[in-house]
Amino acid sequence: MPSRRRHGGVDKDRPPPMPVAAPLTYPRWIALALARALQADDASPRAREADALQARAEQCLGAEARPWLKPLCVALARWTTPVWRAHSVSSLADALLEIGAFHEGFDRERFPRPTVRRLLLRPSRMRPLPFALEHLALPDWPTEADLAAWLGLTLDELDHFAGPARQYRESVATPQRPHVTPTPHYRCLLVPKRRGGLRLLEAPLPRLRAIQRRLLDGLLNTLPCHEAAHGFVPGRNVATNATVHADQDFVIRFDLRDFFPSIGRARIAATFRTLGFSDAVVDRLTTLCTARTPLPVRERLREGGSIDSDGAKRLASPHLPQGAPTSPALANLCAFPLDLRLDGLAHRFGARYTRYADDLVFSGPATLRRDQRAFRAWVQAIVEDEGFRLRHDKTRAMPRGGRQQVTGIVVNAKPNLAREDFDRLKAELHRLGRSSASGTVDPALRSPLLGRLAWARQFLAPARVEKLQRMFDAIAFDAAR
Repeated sequence: MPSRRRHGGVDKDRPPPMPVAAPLTYPRWIALALARALQADDASPRAREADALQARAEQCLGAEARPWLKPLCVALARWTTPVWRAHSVSSLADALLEIGAFHEGFDRERFPRPTVRRLLLRPSRMRPLPFALEHLALPDWPTEADLAAWLGLTLDELDHFAGPARQYRESVATPQRPHVTPTPHYRCLLVPKRRGGLRLLEAPLPRLRAIQRRLLDGLLNTLPCHEAAHGFVPGRNVATNATVHADQDFVIRFDLRDFFPSIGRARIAATFRTLGFSDAVVDRLTTLCTARTPLPVRERLREGGSIDSDGAKRLASPHLPQGAPTSPALANLCAFPLDLRLDGLAHRFGARYTRYADDLVFSGPATLRRDQRAFRAWVQAIVEDEGFRLRHDKTRAMPRGGRQQVTGIVVNAKPNLAREDFDRLKAELHRLGRSSASGTVDPALRSPLLGRLAWARQFLAPARVEKLQRMFDAIAFDAAR
């Protein structure tokens, strides 16, 4: 089975990894205090030289820590500026815990136990953007107050939508503890699927929706996603997705299970942290864009066979809600590593790759069909390694001899509307035309029909387009209604 190679160790010339929550042990508490002291005033000239770092460290822990602080600060002084600037307090504390000189300070036979004598603090700041993103003009949100002001909220209002209460685990409220159940900000809708089962839509209430829309327009839509992503991307759509796979010998399509719920809080926070926001701002942004599905809704979905136990666990944890304005853009950003690896895999097999939401499509020469067993194993390994799952019942292998269909578009020779879709639209126009012969047709049907005509126009021959247009023009819509 293919596997992803992993490397251990700490590289001082590499930016810090995305931090994860760590238990607050005594060494970590000392590391956090020391990290704050080391970062205090670190933008001043020569502030990151070993002597300057040691002076601030001694103010924090006392002069008696000098013997083991000196080699520690000498090691830190060797870090490059980009690496140093990329660290938050939390990630710098994690890095200190990886350095042997730090742990020497806890040798009780040689040194007294480290204690915090003084906390040195610095104003919150944004970290530099990573390589290739320096050109982005992101909002300046060093603190939670800056984020609240940008959103047009007070800090109390920001607490209402993204405060600690939003992160409580599911529990039963009592008169003594009414706060354990946070105020719901989403309305859950269960929509029947065409092939059976229920689809969960979690729609934010109007006030939260307006906040998320502002985040989408002012931040998320300015960020680049992978070129293979065609869903919910300005300038790309179902047609551009299908065009990539036209006139290919072999097309194979995979489907991701529970795409939005599979993107949890940690992955979203890592995305925001990559953009240089402080941990406090990252926490608020992540909470604004995630939801927990209530227990009764999860039980209804399980009863209907729409989710399994793993799916219920994902919904119980903070996840991207399908129905929030911010979710599609965040999903594309969080899926960037998946797209990057699958695009590289496609290149290795001489194939092409695109993703439209949860649909993964590959196409290429006849050799891809010959090697599809190994190819499927690689796709599954990469998908699972990135934290997603495949729906094997929806995998479709489509050689040139049969119909090759991508997101509803036939791509055997060129992108074309499926015959049954054309016949369905023609039958609808014919029915409404006959109805208008004996009266007028509801004008509310006009705009949807125009949309379907505009969609079909992209893939039909001019003669067919002209025929459909004549049938539409023959419909008499009631102008008085």
